[in-house]
Amino acid sequence: MLLRAVLVAAVTTGSVVLAPTTTKYRIEQSLSQEIDATPAGGAKQKIAFNSTSFVTVTLRDSAGGKSMRVVVDSIRGDSAMPIPQPVLDSARGAVFSGFVDRSGRPSGLEPTGSAPAAAQIQGLLSDFFPWTRAGLKVGETWADTTAKTNGTGADTVTVRRVSSYKAAAGETRESKKAVRVTQDFTSSVTGTQPTPNGPARIEGTGRGSGFYFVGSDGRYLGGSWQQQSSLTISGSFTTQPLPITISQKTTVSTLK
Repeated sequence: MLLRAVLVAAVTTGSVVLAPTTTKYRIEQSLSQEIDATPAGGAKQKIAFNSTSFVTVTLRDSAGGKSMRVVVDSIRGDSAMPIPQPVLDSARGAVFSGFVDRSGRPSGLEPTGSAPAAAQIQGLLSDFFPWTRAGLKVGETWADTTAKTNGTGADTVTVRRVSSYKAAAGETRESKKAVRVTQDFTSSVTGTQPTPNGPARIEGTGRGSGFYFVGSDGRYLGGSWQQQSSLTISGSFTTQPLPITISQKTTVSTLK
């Protein structure tokens, strides 16, 4: 009788509350950056580093879509990583919250606590979860514009992105039917960062592309994308803006 009552309530109210879904992901990221300081009488400065993050994502039905809870299980960086490993270790257990609306569009992740380490790793997680929804059909296309700000105070960078998507082909992922979605985007970057020589202004543009997989139930099943950015940095430490070129690659996979 209880089961029947639940089913009748679902039919009469037009809604069914589904159990939350939990998925673990591995996020691999690589970045290379070159600052050309020769216009200011300096030299070219290059850095390159890699990081691997493990996170647990829980999606729960909410008004207008699904609430997202992301828990950091661990993060490892190589020796060139600008964030020290002790800081990455202290971020273990950090929780971020976000939202996926009914169309499948995710909002930016924000730390739910006040731990300094969470703010420092926010940039590593900000883009890993793409636009997903159940029932995607091959041939569908759509576009989106987003603006995400990472950091706080004098260390803040805002990235505005215009993306185009296409449900390009049917695939099989984890022995289940899925749709391969392609994404192409352009971006603009503005912000400030502290340096040993005073505050720096950063601005420029970027371009990228990639693909990812969405299960028939709307679950994100991983993907890969890369982008290249051409920026400039300026401040009292230089008489003219210094060029910066950045290449980034991100690969996300699900864990059993």
